Amino acid sequence: MGFYLHETPGRLRLKIPGLKRNVVLAEELTLLLHEKQGIDSIEVNALTGSIKVNFDESQVTSSTLLNLLSQEGHVDLAKLVSSSKYMDTMFFKAGRVASKAIMGLALDKALEGSSLSIIAALI
Repeated sequence: MGFYLHETPGRLRLKIPGLKRNVVLAEELTLLLHEKQGIDSIEVNALTGSIKVNFDESQVTSSTLLNLLSQEGHVDLAKLVSSSKYMDTMFFKAGRVASKAIMGLALDKALEGSSLSIIAALI
């Protein structure tokens, strides 16, 4: 998965693959973002690889923060996956799995008791 992004007014949440179990990077990101004017709070979780930044929108924007993280080599903007795109992908995958299961049940029912079911069982 790429870099997961969720934005709301005054808050930016990112999952950064390289941050997972990387305490040194967690400290580096915290120091980097604390230097920026308008940051209210920063929560970095090295266990999950996520970072949450609360900020004053009158002083800084989420785009500015993302560009800063990109310039420092921590985020690849081309690989950002928004929360809506992430959810669309998950629903698509769940739908594909569900449709395969339904087709499997329908085929089992259709072949039940037939000579084809005996052949299918042997294969």
